[in-house]
Amino acid sequence: MIYVGIDVAKHKHQVAIIDDEGEIYEDDMVILNDRLGFQKLDTIICRIQNQTGQKCKLAMEDTGHYNAPILQFLRRNNYQVYCYNPILVKEFSKVHTLRKTKTDKADALVIAKMVMGDFEKREHSQVSTEELKELTRYRSRLGKHQSLLKAQYTRILEKSFPELATYGQVRYSDYMMRLLKKYPSPKRIEMAHERSLFKLLGVNNSRIKPGLLKQLAKDSVGCYSSITEFELTQTIKQIDLYDKQIKEVDKKIQEMMDTLDSPIVTIPGISYRLGSIIIAEIGDILKFHNPSQLLAFAGMEPSIYQSGNYQGTGKMVKRGSPQLRWAMYHASRLVAIYSPTFKKYYEKKLVEGKHYNVVLSHVAKKLIRVIFHLLQTGQSYKEIKA
Repeated sequence: MIYVGIDVAKHKHQVAIIDDEGEIYEDDMVILNDRLGFQKLDTIICRIQNQTGQKCKLAMEDTGHYNAPILQFLRRNNYQVYCYNPILVKEFSKVHTLRKTKTDKADALVIAKMVMGDFEKREHSQVSTEELKELTRYRSRLGKHQSLLKAQYTRILEKSFPELATYGQVRYSDYMMRLLKKYPSPKRIEMAHERSLFKLLGVNNSRIKPGLLKQLAKDSVGCYSSITEFELTQTIKQIDLYDKQIKEVDKKIQEMMDTLDSPIVTIPGISYRLGSIIIAEIGDILKFHNPSQLLAFAGMEPSIYQSGNYQGTGKMVKRGSPQLRWAMYHASRLVAIYSPTFKKYYEKKLVEGKHYNVVLSHVAKKLIRVIFHLLQTGQSYKEIKA
């Protein structure tokens, strides 16, 4: 068997090629991150395979978007490709040498030796879950950008109309943003007709009425100007745009989830939103041999230290997918509310006197086992009968 290790970078990739006997065919080969570079790699691999008559396995670090182009090229050319967590590459290197050497050349050789040693190989996820991962992470980025805009919106409102800013979630409501987009200052609100304000606020709004709003505007001590009005209007328009984009992305996620038809959304408390993140981050469940590996991938297992007669556990390692860990934390909190089985388990741990966060970690471990079973078998979730 021929083993190819690829150290991925932004503009170029370092390649090392070895065989079962440890013979090095290439250990200082550099290819550019373009079609000619990829074709050069393909040509060299084919030449070595023809000379030796052996099959080939390739591996690289899972470096997010940097390895996507070469991974796609290799997949289209029917190569067997594995991806490693960069932490595993680092730890593997420490085990096999005492030298403090960190070069692209050395890393490529380490990756080739890892795949040769059958070291926790993880074949790349299916195309459908990879696309879902891209979409869910894009959704997360949109949400973060919108949160920053809402903080900016609050800052402007607290400066120009502090009396309205005290009304909590009312200031974030659709009707209030519609109103402020048209009347972006207390002075404009005070001069507006009550009928116009009533139309913008809507008939179902019971928190704040046109009369109260006009009185707040009249008594306002806010500091506003034409620039403040302009900034507020622009900010609201950007928030509206992100709202529209997020709804479009959520619709696309819903369509992909309907196509995947995953059983984990049958667990009470796990919505399509959380379920999509969990499925996307896990990818192909067959790459995990047991629930413990899945727990480690989420970075939710406790650290363990043992020396001589001492053995102890520490905090969660938090080395896995942060997106999966976030989704599992919120999923654990919700299933403990909506699932009778998990609620009973949650209450049992609370009675034992454990801290809330520790209880949630126990619920997460149980939930990981359930998700592992459902994805492996394709069965729907069923509550345990008392």
